[in-house]
Order: sequence, then C-alpha cells, then structure tokens
Amino acid sequence: MGPVRNNKTRAEPESSAPVAGPSKPHPKRVNPARESTSVPGVQKLKSSLRQTRRLLAKDTLAADVRVETERRLKALEADLEVAELGKKERALAVKYHKIKFFERQKVVRKLNQTKKKIAAQDSEELQSALQELRVDLNYILHYPKTKKYVSLFPPELRKGEAQEPSADAGRDEVRTWIRAQMDSGELSAEPELHLDSRGGGGAPDWDGEKKKKTKKKSGAAADAIEEDHDMEDAFFGDEDEDDDS
Repeated sequence: MGPVRNNKTRAEPESSAPVAGPSKPHPKRVNPARESTSVPGVQKLKSSLRQTRRLLAKDTLAADVRVETERRLKALEADLEVAELGKKERALAVKYHKIKFFERQKVVRKLNQTKKKIAAQDSEELQSALQELRVDLNYILHYPKTKKYVSLFPPELRKGEAQEPSADAGRDEVRTWIRAQMDSGELSAEPELHLDSRGGGGAPDWDGEKKKKTKKKSGAAADAIEEDHDMEDAFFGDEDEDDDS
C-alpha cells in the first residue's frame, strides 16, 4: 500500500529574523567622577542655608545639634561662594568665547610670521616683537576668569581712535601680571607650542581669585541639603518658604 498524503498544511518554519518592537530608551550616562565632586547649584545651596539659619535661630536647640548645624552652615557658605564664582566664570566664558577665538587666531598668525622673519634675518627688534606677541597669546589664554575681558584689538584702536583710560589701564594691569607669571615660570614662555593645553601647565590664579578646594566640601554640602530637608520636616512642619533672606 502506497503512502497516504496528509491534507493538513505543514507548519511554516519560524523566521529567525528579529521582530521589530518598541525600542528601549538608552539610559543616560553619568560621569561618576563629576557627580561625586560637583557642588550643588546656587539656588539649592541658598535654600539650604536659609533652613540652616532658621534652625540655629531656635533657642531650644540642643547643644550637640547646634554644633553640628554650625559646622554644616560653614560648609554651605564655602560651597555657595565657590558655586557663585563658577557661575560667573561660565557666564563670562560664554560671553567672550568668540572674541577670544578670533584674537587668538590673529596673534598666532602674527607670531608665526615673526618667526619666519627671524629665521630669515634675526634682529633685536624682531625678538622684542616676538616676546610681546607671546605675552599677548598668554593674555588671551589665561585672562582672569572672573574679570570682564578687555580686548587686545578693540574697534577703537583699529580705527586709530582713543580708547577709554580705564580699558587701557585694565589691559596693562593684566599684561603686567602675565609677564610676571611668565618670568616666574608659572606660564609658558612659548605658549604657541602648547595651544592644545591652553599655554602649557596649570593656569595661575589672578590675585584675589584663589578657589577653595571643593572635592571634600561638596559631599558635606550635599549631605547638609538632605539633612536640611529632614530638619525642616521635624522643626518647621508645613511652614511656607517665603523667606528670601
């Protein structure tokens, strides 16, 4: 007897191709080093400071709690100072980025042209011009971060017009500081060789602008902010946050 055909349809083999489905969002990468050392924002620090000062104003505060709160207050004040300084630096960096870029390109071009002239025929005048251009380059690269930038090539000078004495004085003050840093070795004497590292070496601090170390304090500030919220619940209840002092 011959084979009997089965009229049932054979099952189609399952396709090995992946089935399209909703794509899963990729988690945002967080830099752990940056997250662990960053100082909280200015507004968050101010809010935490207000709550800490309110707590210290209470007469019934236990002695040990007062000592700990005073320690937290000092840490918050230090971090607020650093945060406000950083905020100012970022604002000025954005504001003057374009003009610094074009001035750097101009100085580097002049510097390379002067080097070629020296290679062809050296002279004391060319060496002096080269040194001044190097001061200009360091001026652009290491201008104090919290000072309003005074251009090396303002429109007034390009047109042969007189500039405000205050601008000339500000420019001369920073140039004098730059020369002193170059003489002491804090800044490179040949910044054109280290443009990728902004002039080589760490940038020195402008007088009165020395930053505080924030790596350890930032953790204290973050802990203080968390503790402040707990303290607020315990001591202030549902008191409205209308104090802007």
